[in-house]
Amino acid sequence: MTFEDMDIADVRAYAELFVSVFNSPPWNDRWTLLTAKLRLGELITAGTFVGKAAYEDGQLLGIILGQKEHFYDGIHFQIQEFCVRPEYQQSGCGSRLLSALKEELNAIGVVNVYLITQRGESTEGWYKRRGFTTSDKMIVMSEDLTK
Repeated sequence: MTFEDMDIADVRAYAELFVSVFNSPPWNDRWTLLTAKLRLGELITAGTFVGKAAYEDGQLLGIILGQKEHFYDGIHFQIQEFCVRPEYQQSGCGSRLLSALKEELNAIGVVNVYLITQRGESTEGWYKRRGFTTSDKMIVMSEDLTK
């Protein structure tokens, strides 16, 4: 397995993977190829972007990406998207991809990594087993502006 920096030239392949993963359980989203390309393209072209893609024998297996943010105690990084091809989940691919990203973040001086995910063993539990903690200080809030 090899890890490469993500590149906007490959956004279609990333979007195809993204749609196949996030339109399935446990997320059951309703992404289209267009909306996924727009989301990933916006993230990739931001000046604070860092992202890694995992490949094996030329096949895209997974992506992890997000943004650096300056904070009072140093640079923080928000993982905004992370997905692995379903047939490679539970194979160690995701753990290795996360490790590859963390190595790069360490090299550029990032002091904290955080993310937003669904509650549950396959999501929150996965991150906890890799050293993340659920914050007792912070919550995610949202408002539906379509109502």
